[in-house]
Amino acid sequence: MITSKVFSSKQVFILGMGVTGKAIARSLYMSGAKVFFWDDNNIIRNKYRGNKYKIFENKKSNWKKIDFLVVSPGIKTKGIKAHKVLKLAKENRCRIVSELDLFQKYLENYKHKDKIKVVGVTGTNGKSTVVTLVNHILNKNNIPCSLVGNIGKSIFSSKELKEGVYIMEISSYQLENSNLFAPDYACVLNLGADHIDRHGSIKNYAKNKLKIFRNLDSNQFGIINANHKELRLGIKKFSKLIRKRIINVDFQKNFVSFYDHSKKCLSKNKIVNNHVSNPHLSGDHNKENIFFAVQISELLDIRYKRILNAIKSFNGLEHRQELVHLGNKILIINDSKATNFESLIPALKNYKNIYLICGGLAKDDNIKVLNKYINQLVMVFIIGLNKEPFFNYFNKRVETFYVRNLSKAVSMALSQAKESKSDGTILFSPGAASFDQFKNFESRGKRFKRVIKSNKNYGR
Repeated sequence: MITSKVFSSKQVFILGMGVTGKAIARSLYMSGAKVFFWDDNNIIRNKYRGNKYKIFENKKSNWKKIDFLVVSPGIKTKGIKAHKVLKLAKENRCRIVSELDLFQKYLENYKHKDKIKVVGVTGTNGKSTVVTLVNHILNKNNIPCSLVGNIGKSIFSSKELKEGVYIMEISSYQLENSNLFAPDYACVLNLGADHIDRHGSIKNYAKNKLKIFRNLDSNQFGIINANHKELRLGIKKFSKLIRKRIINVDFQKNFVSFYDHSKKCLSKNKIVNNHVSNPHLSGDHNKENIFFAVQISELLDIRYKRILNAIKSFNGLEHRQELVHLGNKILIINDSKATNFESLIPALKNYKNIYLICGGLAKDDNIKVLNKYINQLVMVFIIGLNKEPFFNYFNKRVETFYVRNLSKAVSMALSQAKESKSDGTILFSPGAASFDQFKNFESRGKRFKRVIKSNKNYGR
């Protein structure tokens, strides 16, 4: 757990006591701060009532005591849907900070700060793979590191490093209220039509992602996928000093452009294929993920050959095109992490003769991005409560069944694949959020694997 004397005697209000809020509350309390909190869930409020943290009461006198308000990432902070507590905080001129800014404050006052590096990775898809791959590379090269952030482990619940690297998976929600955060190596992998309901538009979504670069100094670097229009336009709004710190990657034209500080000019290099053979990192999307992981690792002064050797032993991530079964005729893939239509594309590109199980809560209406890959499909089985966007699209193009229930979908897919004369792939890639039927994409993926293993057709 991270603690710091810089928070001692502070009076802090935490809004939202989920995974992040609880970790921050514990850290600040152990640092000597007085912690107040609010959560809209009455069960959670009662859980902490009378504990070491105090429920915040909305009084003018109480607002004057608060040094700053920390907002949990899942809480809407801007626009007409902003949480009412945020509106009250602004009316009472209370300082609002993010988890990332708190960490920056901790780091600036840390006695070992000169021995610490911070890697921050954001983007719509691929974040978890890239940060986990970087973490694997560092571990294989005996470099102390801690993997935290949106990947599931709160920053403040991390072990405290005396030297080494904090590797952070960062969401747009975390960046939304961030003003101080300044990672040594900041990376934006890509941009898709996700979380538009939160940010209002793709332009605002890009703006929040790009906040990861806003505080780059002369010793720090940024890396960006320049194949996204809104990201390219957003970069132009930064100062020349910051733009010179950002490495631009163009996968379509196959080059990397950057400002060469020794020659004082813009340089371009051709992207070189890393030639890494790893079955857990197949597909074009993983070529990009590998490229970013290599770039970050090289910036951390790890030798190229050592990086490639480490990548060879990487076992992949659960629920990201995870190999569940490889038989004589049937390949079964768990891609439960695909929570939007665009994140479904890499798997459709990667496999053939697909029996697709998809469905859930659609995040957007751009399902037509799948048009180019429809010929990869043999059949589609739709689960979840939100039938229309999936059924209306697939039923016009391929044999489609709405079965709602995951167990039934698996049973039908296995039966159809077994009867086929051709080899096939059963692909569980929902292309939607999980909350209509499952707690999260992890529980959804684990349920899929249990159903597969318990099915009478499995493995035959």
